[in-house]
Amino acid sequence: MKKVTTLLLLTLIGWNVILSYELYTIKENGTGYATSANTGSITSARSEIASDVSELVEKSENKVVTVISTYGNQEIGSGSGAIYKIEDGTVFVITNYHVIKDGNGAKVMFCDQSDAQAEIVGSDELTDLALLKVKTESEVAPFTIGDSSLVKKGEYVIAMGSPLGVQYQGSVSGGLISGTNRTVSSSQDWDMTVFQIDAAINPGNSGGPLINMAGELIGINSMKIADTEVEGFGFAIPINEVIPIVQQLETNHQVIRPNLGVNGVDLSSISMFWRIREGIEDEEGFMVTRVSLGGPAQKSGIRSGDIIVKLDETDVTSMKAFRQTLYAKQVGDTITLTIRRDGKEQAIEVTLE
Repeated sequence: MKKVTTLLLLTLIGWNVILSYELYTIKENGTGYATSANTGSITSARSEIASDVSELVEKSENKVVTVISTYGNQEIGSGSGAIYKIEDGTVFVITNYHVIKDGNGAKVMFCDQSDAQAEIVGSDELTDLALLKVKTESEVAPFTIGDSSLVKKGEYVIAMGSPLGVQYQGSVSGGLISGTNRTVSSSQDWDMTVFQIDAAINPGNSGGPLINMAGELIGINSMKIADTEVEGFGFAIPINEVIPIVQQLETNHQVIRPNLGVNGVDLSSISMFWRIREGIEDEEGFMVTRVSLGGPAQKSGIRSGDIIVKLDETDVTSMKAFRQTLYAKQVGDTITLTIRRDGKEQAIEVTLE
């Protein structure tokens, strides 16, 4: 009996030695599920991300400004801005129209806390963009302009700016591109195509840069959904949409859009009874209610009461949709409008002015 007990004890000791050796091998080779090995990998990954973002922020700080709207000598509001370019010692800053709209002037504060009076080069209410220029001796730099068409859902980005005012200048928030090609209404007359982001956007971030991990400017932070039940629902204007507007502001001090010379009302807003009475079967499109004297529409024979259903090959669903398609054209372009008059469809060519 004593021999059996001794043999069993020796067997258990041997088995314990084998198991200990196997566990040591797993840890050394990085295989299996050793806790210390996995924890080390996660820690390394977190350190790498933190290092990348802090380095990105450090390189971007002197490209971001605070924009202060002024009325006379009074400061009436603030937002953020991104340095677009520097030319002959003049710094050009992109911001939002709504940041400066209520004032008659603007100041720019740089990352070193110095500030200078800025000139409003131009602004555009429809796209909510404005361009400023300012002289400074501060060490600043322009952003490298990215290509927003390459941005993907799930991409990590950072937003920089001055949320809640100059006391929080240079604040950084980070998050993901939650969606691309989102459509939001900026007014009754205009829809904007934007990025949806979950990086924190607060009052004062408007006009600030959205930056990818390569340090490129890929958007201008513009708005958020503010609701007690909503979190992390901000929007940025893609930089590919911004640059053509900014270039027009720089050249013309305004955005020059083609004029057709008509006012209208959406068919969807007209009562069904009225449409039936007038023999109008369409539910989409808009009816011309006024034609400007001497305008392109009148010159081409468009009349009040005509129903516009198509611009070139694009169906017209509403006045807003029509305006979006029309404003993608240039002054001098010839377009084809498909109209319905007296129940009959016809095509009319119009040269835009």
